[in-house]
Order: sequence, then C-alpha cells, then structure tokens
Amino acid sequence: MKVKVVFKVLSVLVLLFIQSSKAQPEWESGQVLSDSVYSVKFKTCMLTPVGSLIDFPVIALNSNEQLLLQFDDFDFDSRDYMYSISHCNADWSISDLHSSEFIDGFPENYIQEYEFSFNTKLSYVHYDLILPNNDFRFKKSGNYVITVYDADQPQFPMLTKRFMVYDEQLLIEAKVQQATLAKGRYTDHEIDVTVNFTNVDYVNPIQDVYLAIYQGHRWDNAITGLQPSFVEQKKLVYDFEEESSFAAGNEYRFFDTKSVRFYTERVQKIIRDSADVVLLYPDYPWSANAYSFYPDIEGYYVPNIMEKSDARTEADYVWVNFCLKQKPFVDKGDLYIYGALTDWNLLEEAKLYYDERMGCYETSLLLKQGYYNYTYLFVPEETKIPTQAAVDGDFFQTAQDYFVFVYLYDYNYGYDRLLGMRKISTKGMF
Repeated sequence: MKVKVVFKVLSVLVLLFIQSSKAQPEWESGQVLSDSVYSVKFKTCMLTPVGSLIDFPVIALNSNEQLLLQFDDFDFDSRDYMYSISHCNADWSISDLHSSEFIDGFPENYIQEYEFSFNTKLSYVHYDLILPNNDFRFKKSGNYVITVYDADQPQFPMLTKRFMVYDEQLLIEAKVQQATLAKGRYTDHEIDVTVNFTNVDYVNPIQDVYLAIYQGHRWDNAITGLQPSFVEQKKLVYDFEEESSFAAGNEYRFFDTKSVRFYTERVQKIIRDSADVVLLYPDYPWSANAYSFYPDIEGYYVPNIMEKSDARTEADYVWVNFCLKQKPFVDKGDLYIYGALTDWNLLEEAKLYYDERMGCYETSLLLKQGYYNYTYLFVPEETKIPTQAAVDGDFFQTAQDYFVFVYLYDYNYGYDRLLGMRKISTKGMF
C-alpha cells in the first residue's frame, strides 16, 4: 500500500505543475455546463455563500447576499486569472441572453485577491473572489456558471462552477416524507410540491414551468421536468408517488486532518514525508447494519488547521488514503469516493481499486487539511446510475436536505426566470 501511495505522490507532484493540454471551446448557446476543474494545478475549489462553507450556492436577486469562490493554485507564481459569468437555461444549457441583459457592469474581470501559502510543505497561491462585487451585479434571475481562466490563455478554462440567483415571486409549499409505495417504504424519500402563482401570470403551465429538485448538493440525481399532477387556478400541484422519490441513502462518513502532529478522529497512521500521508482507519459497509444516526455536514468539507490560525494559506496538503474493507462486488462496476471533496463529481482519481492482499478497495487523494465528509458511490456497469445502496444502503430515516427550484419561461426576453426556491429537510422527522 505504501508503494502505491508513493507512486501516486510522485505522479501527481509532476502533474501539478503542468497545465492540462485539453483545450476547451468557447461556450456556445445551448451548450450544457457543469462543475468541472480542468487544471490539475487547481485544488480545493469551493463556491459557497459568504459566511458558510457548507451551504448550497444560491443567493437572492437584489439582496445583500453574496457567494465566495476560492481555490488554490499549485503554480506558485501569481497569475492573471480572470473570470466570466454565463447565464444558463433551467437545464444548465447556455441561454441566448447577451451579457448586457443579465449583468450590470463587466461580465469578465480579473481576480485580484490572492495570498501565498506560508510555511507549508507544498506551496500554493490561494485566490478569493466575491460574487457579486463592485465590478458587476446580477440583473436577472436564473442559473449561472462562473468560468475561471488564464488571461494569457482564455481558450483553456481552469474551472467552472454552477450557482443560482432567484427572485422570490412565488409561494412554494413543499414537504418530504417517507415514500408512499410499498417497494420504497423503508428506503426512499418522497417530495410533494405545490406552487402558488399568486401575482405571476403564465401562458402554458405545462410548457413554461420547470421544476427541479436536488438532494443536497448532488447534481447527478436531480429530479427535473416533472409535469404537474393537478393544475388549478394560479396553482400547480406536484403530488406523485414514484416520480418525485429519491433513494434516501445514508449519512456521510467523516475524517479529520486538522493536524499532522497528532492523531485526530479516524486517523490510523501518519507517514511524514515531502508530502505527508494520512492513513485512515478502514471503512466497513453499512448496508447490512441497522440505521444509526450521527450528525454530518451534508457531504461538504471545511479547510482547517489546528496549530495555526489561517487555514486559507497555512493549511498544508496531505495524501489521504481510503480503505473500504469489502469483498469484490458481484456486479461489474466502479466504486468512487464522492462529496464536495471530489467537486460533486465521479472523478477518475477518486476511483477505488481492489487490493487482494489488503482485502479492501483503496485509493488516495491529495486534500487540504480540514474536516471532511464523504461517501461511497457504486456505478454498475449495466445501469450507469450511481448509488449509495451497494455499500451503505438506503434508509428512510437518513437526514437529508432537499432544494426545490421553480422556473418560468419569460417570452419577452427568452430565458428561464428562477422565481422561487424552497429548502426542506428530513432532520428530526423520523
């Protein structure tokens, strides 16, 4: 296992200073965007509300709410990084709006706030950006994507992040409950929604209204495109048994790397090297166990360091080794580490491989010191649908946050207005 970790350390340390060679085209109308980090030099890329690192990236239009984008660059020379803002349709495809229609100010600007890391084994530059800021404000609601790129190579995006700006115009009533159908009674959550268009007119509610429901920050299993089950005067009712149900999953696992001097929670061993290696205690599947509650932070992470004061620039990067003690899966497929630590994506570097000698699935990730949540997702070769059930099971008692977004197509300007959002949770229900 140590040979594998050392080999992986050497491989990535070489890559950290090489710009990804894959050119990205300019975003075109209709192109669907997602959360992506295109450069291997970029780490700890986070887009969260100001004041909280563990919340969904959404703000209200014409409010004082702001988002914070931050990332670390392993190219230890400060670069002229710029960012651009793109407006998207409800399905995250680029809208036809011109930037002057949704931005008051400059849609492309330089990122000016940065600091060099201090007294760390791996050097990096930390960048911060507040959205919106003195350079621009949002004029329209909807889905947005921020793109960061090098001013000298604008054809090579470094990262893209999704977020929402909503205009509170609708009254959204939503509830989450144990699934109604017998087959999902003990494994699923059912979401029922009622939308009141009290002061908002629509032409065709079936065609013009778009509903999206997210389970926490997961982009991969969102429920979208539901047609209302009932249409009343100024009211749309979405009351389904299966169509609006989510596999409930299980609580997120955690580990703590705030210190490399002391063994913090779930740390079995620390190998001190040019880049420290943290070996976590082995994980075991939860699917066959009875549900057990413990508080998590919904899959997010918080960079932090015990012995110093500023985690942004004083927290180091360490290799974290994961080991899931389980026999090889009977079904063909791939197993991944998943959560905010993988940018809510199924990353190739987060794929686990079975080690017969150790009797476990394992991998290592280079992560900034802090407190982390994570889970395991298995992707069957046959269905390609990621699931927690194969490792940790689905339990209706699981504490989950759900976000409901309602869009209405604007015929005057030709875009999807985000006119309401609602957060609901199962916490304390079961």
